[in-house]
Amino acid sequence: MEARRRGYRQQGAAPPGRRHPLANLTQLMSQTASEPVPASGLRQLPRRYLALGLIIVAIVLLGALVIVRDNAGPGSSSTVETFSPAPSSLVSSLASVPASVYDAVGVSSPSIPVTPPVAVGAKAPVWLAAHDGPPLPVVFFYGAEFAPYAAAERWPLILALSRFGTFSQLGLMQSSSSTAFSSLATFTFWKVAYSSPYLVFESVERYSGLNPTGAQYLSLQRPDARQSAAIAAYGTSATTFPLLDAANRYVLDGAAFSPAILDGVTQDQIAGDLTSPAAPLTQAVVSAANEITAAICSVDGAKPAKVCGSRGVLAAEQTLKPAPTP
Repeated sequence: MEARRRGYRQQGAAPPGRRHPLANLTQLMSQTASEPVPASGLRQLPRRYLALGLIIVAIVLLGALVIVRDNAGPGSSSTVETFSPAPSSLVSSLASVPASVYDAVGVSSPSIPVTPPVAVGAKAPVWLAAHDGPPLPVVFFYGAEFAPYAAAERWPLILALSRFGTFSQLGLMQSSSSTAFSSLATFTFWKVAYSSPYLVFESVERYSGLNPTGAQYLSLQRPDARQSAAIAAYGTSATTFPLLDAANRYVLDGAAFSPAILDGVTQDQIAGDLTSPAAPLTQAVVSAANEITAAICSVDGAKPAKVCGSRGVLAAEQTLKPAPTP
């Protein structure tokens, strides 16, 4: 039940949009239903009246389209996903959070509860992927751009991954404006570029943040067979976001903390706050990042030693929950 509370669950279709954040809407993305005018009715009208009527209808429709266009918000009816790259300065600031902040925070977050990943034991082989050399452990993130809990979880995940490798491309994103915890500043892993000598990062952003009909978010990426197996094994459902899987050894189904802490702040403001270990936002994000880091260290041979042997990560190791009893 806890995982369902933290994640965004929707059965049967892409999660809903504007009408109600948890409504189960299944209407089609587009619908064309029109009935032809009976031929007998047309024969009864003189041609000149019919032509005049068609001209009037065309003028009315054109005026309606102009009004709709002028009153629609930016991108409100867009059906094409666009990529907005995060500035390199922002990506760099996330990668350069001082080690002293990680060590000072450890897993201390008195204001905001933080949930660590759970060990799942040996239910499946360690998830490895090909690399330029021996296979490396896989860190997999399953999310959706509209989902506020996925928006929250990307922050500690990006911090943790930045301790093992380098992001050369991240996308800026906000969660949906029509769900609980609306319009949260976050990132998207759609078109992400990341490299590491210690792990392989795989991600799927299942749905876009675009909801042009108000009934269904646009499909963005689909998991492959291996990723689908992880979602089926460890996720609440294929439409619950997010899911974080560290090589089939540690899993977090849902977000580590409430998205409420991100309300009303920008990416730059959040990044700037991460240098202050006394700030509640920093404590939540950095605690979660230390726990993700500890989970990765457990599957990559505790490398790099400077990270895996740090005081904050060693403290996080003590909080990682053991595998559930069968």
